Amino acid sequence: MMTQIEEFLKSQAVELERHSVVEREDMVRRWLGAYAQNVKRETGSWIHNGFKWHGFSWKYEQAIEGEIALREYQNQWPAPYVIFDEEETWSYRCTSEKYPDFSAFGADIYVAHHNMKWTMVFTHEQPHDGPYFAKLRCKDGI
Repeated sequence: MMTQIEEFLKSQAVELERHSVVEREDMVRRWLGAYAQNVKRETGSWIHNGFKWHGFSWKYEQAIEGEIALREYQNQWPAPYVIFDEEETWSYRCTSEKYPDFSAFGADIYVAHHNMKWTMVFTHEQPHDGPYFAKLRCKDGI
């Protein structure tokens, strides 16, 4: 039986493969390492106020927001990507010609390039907070 997210992804011509629990944990750790360094440094925790995306909404991490973020995300060159939910109950390895828009879900859904060079975060607070798009910045400032 397909889940709602799987049905949606299939309807968007997304090829997907579910992560194992170990793969999901590793992928979320990599995402936090890429997009929550300042949150950890400033608050002592990788996750601020209960949500990973609060790193962006509280301005600990740099991101663009709203329609501009959605356009930038959808303009990224097609490449393998991963998606997961805030609660970390599911995650998938995906490929598609067009990146899916999860705005209508009203849920916290994270999308990231397979090597974490960018991320898109859809939130349950849209359009008030989010979505957020961020690119991984080089630590050397290059």
